Amino acid sequence: MMSYMNTRRRLGSVSDSVPPSESSEGTNSSENNDMIMNAEWSHGSQSSGCGGGGGGVSAAANSLYSEGDTDTLSTDTASNNILSDYERGQVESFFGGLGTEIFVSSALANLYEGTGKDNDWHLIFTGIPVILYDKGSARARSIPRVTLVLAERGSCFALWSDRIDNLSNYRVAGPSFHTMCLSTNHQQMIGFSFDSSEAARELWLHMERLISDPENIALSMPGRKKPKQKRIKHAPLPPKAQISHPCQFHHVTSVTKEDTDRYYSMQAFAPMTSHH
Repeated sequence: MMSYMNTRRRLGSVSDSVPPSESSEGTNSSENNDMIMNAEWSHGSQSSGCGGGGGGVSAAANSLYSEGDTDTLSTDTASNNILSDYERGQVESFFGGLGTEIFVSSALANLYEGTGKDNDWHLIFTGIPVILYDKGSARARSIPRVTLVLAERGSCFALWSDRIDNLSNYRVAGPSFHTMCLSTNHQQMIGFSFDSSEAARELWLHMERLISDPENIALSMPGRKKPKQKRIKHAPLPPKAQISHPCQFHHVTSVTKEDTDRYYSMQAFAPMTSHH
């Protein structure tokens, strides 16, 4: 992962310096960024931490919103942090696959990592929260699973992703703030600060529906041995020459080398090319 940045820039956005929002939701404005370090907010009712040992971190997460913080200046009506239908369609097309159900958030969100200290959160990325639900009906994805992805706005590249398991403890910590535990380290707290409380509510309702089914949640423990299944011989695939071109194909996303300065993902994750 990239080294932490000292300043709270909105990483992973189309521009590396997205103008701050006027909203009281999320953590876009400088006022709300300052609120992250304020230890005097009231705690929420849900204070269960990660892995049984992160009670302090969870309490800090639950204190990341103020009970008196109302939506007096909502970004839901007019803001560049609210996604258009076209942008959501871009993301759906990017992650779409056989047997995969996709939910795309209607607003951007900041992804934070908790450091383990009270009220101490570090901004990692800004992007589009996406829930991928693999139903287990495809050969390549034969096991049902739920994956949370943070996609980059514009390129749709995945900035961050994690599989939801039985210890993820995904929950609502505030009107526009959700928390969870990392699947690879359940002591690590992750926070999502949405730019719209309505977008946060919509994503939570979708997530709650999926994780309420135990079949969709991966167990973080040695599983049962599955009985060996007889291999079925599949019919040979037709030659490529017999496959027609896609019908009604519509190109919705295009990223080239010239977009390197525009997208954070291409600067951070793409291999550096030497100029001769």
